[in-house]
Amino acid sequence: MTEERKADYLRYLADEFMKANRHDDAILLYQKLVEMHPGEDSFLLSLGWAYHDSGRLGDAIACFERLLAVELERRVFTGFAFDELVRIFKEKGDYERLLDICERAAAAQPDDIALLNDLGDAYLKAGKAAESIRVFRKMVEMEPDASATYCSLGNALVHAGDFDGAEAAYGRAMEIDPSEAGTFYNRLANVYCSEGHDERAERAFKKCLEFRFDDPMYHCGLGDVLVKQGKIDDAHGVYEKAVDLHRSSAGAYYNRFGNTLARGNRHSEAIEAFKKAIAADPHNPFYYVHLADSYAALGLADQAKKTYLQAESLK
Repeated sequence: MTEERKADYLRYLADEFMKANRHDDAILLYQKLVEMHPGEDSFLLSLGWAYHDSGRLGDAIACFERLLAVELERRVFTGFAFDELVRIFKEKGDYERLLDICERAAAAQPDDIALLNDLGDAYLKAGKAAESIRVFRKMVEMEPDASATYCSLGNALVHAGDFDGAEAAYGRAMEIDPSEAGTFYNRLANVYCSEGHDERAERAFKKCLEFRFDDPMYHCGLGDVLVKQGKIDDAHGVYEKAVDLHRSSAGAYYNRFGNTLARGNRHSEAIEAFKKAIAADPHNPFYYVHLADSYAALGLADQAKKTYLQAESLK
């Protein structure tokens, strides 16, 4: 048997072991293949995947790091290992290591817009807003008609506290793609929400609804930020509008409203919302569980127990 045919056979067996979740057996074969053909990227990549799926994350990262070093030396950047490492470090919340590989990749391929975007995002996740802004400004200079990049720049500016700059960046995105203005205002509103700027988020959601009043999810977003500000009556009216727009989803919207109220420790109002969710969809056990949780939070043990039992009967 030639070396090529032997490698094909071992690869076939290793792949079959992976399909059968026999990770340890697959790893042994992929290790053998890497030893036999050290310059074959696909074997090292498969070994990394096998390590990952078997729970040996450190070994998987070592494989992908080894492959990344090779990728960075090539004129054409394939990015297979880079993509895997980005995904792993994001899942782990290991933003310093994420930033390290993004900086290395961007240094090796300085004109690659996708890699610059990853770098800007990594800076933001690592809490380095100024560096993120620098990267996104470079990107808009390279592609001045890319509306998504202006949105990314706007997000970074929000993190830096430059709200006027952020809204100007989003405004530029809307000039480029006016049909997406509602979507862009929704993105801006959500960034404001995540940073705790509730009044600005409220204004952005209202601007969003000027363009997309028929989208119930935008009403829900506005309702949530109104709850955070204690504007419960206003929030109730907004959620009712979402229900009017999409009656078949009434249970889901009332449940969302209830959960938002419960997170704000407004369990009496949450109970009423969960009751409406149950009235709209009496066969969903999760609505009963959420109602029971709010009863329990108010010390209403008997009602909580009864409602938990109703939920159990539906599972």
